[in-house]
Amino acid sequence: MTFETIAQLANIVVPVFICVGLGILWARVGTPFDTRLITSLVYNIGAPCLIIATFQKVTLSPSAMAEIALATIACYASFCAISLVLIGSLRLDVPSYLPSLIFPLTGSMGLPVSYYAFGDEGLALAIVYFTFGAIGTFTLGAAIAAGNISIKKMLAAPVVYAVIIATALQLTGVRLPDWIFNTANLLGGMVIPAQLVALGVSLLELRKRGIARSGFLGLFRLAMGVSIGFAIAEVFGLEGAARAIVIIQSAMPVAVSSYLFAQQYKRRPEEVAGMVVVSTAVSLVTLPLLLLAVI
Repeated sequence: MTFETIAQLANIVVPVFICVGLGILWARVGTPFDTRLITSLVYNIGAPCLIIATFQKVTLSPSAMAEIALATIACYASFCAISLVLIGSLRLDVPSYLPSLIFPLTGSMGLPVSYYAFGDEGLALAIVYFTFGAIGTFTLGAAIAAGNISIKKMLAAPVVYAVIIATALQLTGVRLPDWIFNTANLLGGMVIPAQLVALGVSLLELRKRGIARSGFLGLFRLAMGVSIGFAIAEVFGLEGAARAIVIIQSAMPVAVSSYLFAQQYKRRPEEVAGMVVVSTAVSLVTLPLLLLAVI
């Protein structure tokens, strides 16, 4: 490995680790941190604005967007099928474990890694993947954990309408007025740093509670993500940044939101927390290796 390669990897992963570290430090000194407020701001305001602003910066062809979208759907379908087989074979509770295995951390970690590795183009492609995950997490994932599916809640997700607006603007070539774009760009800028800091805070809080019992499932999530990412990229014949983004996003650890749902609906939160901690800790080691393989 050359010095240039090491420097390139450092430029990608160090900013991510520093932001997560700030969150850990924040929690360590005991400063109050309202995770629910930050999550609400990010998903209801920041993420929709980030989607619209990013797709105004980068022009993706309809075929490129469709290609990533279909590959993303194939990944999530594969995660679901494989996870159901594992859960069934181990005789585990589906509502407790399925959301954690299906939905990876494509926002807090996937977006910044994609951006630092591939710039605005990588971020735009990663947002396509993230959008499906965000919609799925806060609709299907929440419904699985709750034990019921609400179409009303699915249609109430702001990211759904942001995707519709961003796609329409892309297809028609319409440009937003500068003041609207600048506003969306400013608000969207909160998403990556806020989520990384929140991730750090959440991880330390989980560790403090002594939750580290789900190592196998956490490692399985990572291994499944990497395998499915490479397989789907190969099946769809993806190349360049598109191939890398599908693999990177698929290989992310268990999403912290899965723990929040498990806590809310009393679906073995300590076990889900263990999956989050183990998969995130291991990904700090595997992520640089994965980037070497895809860049």
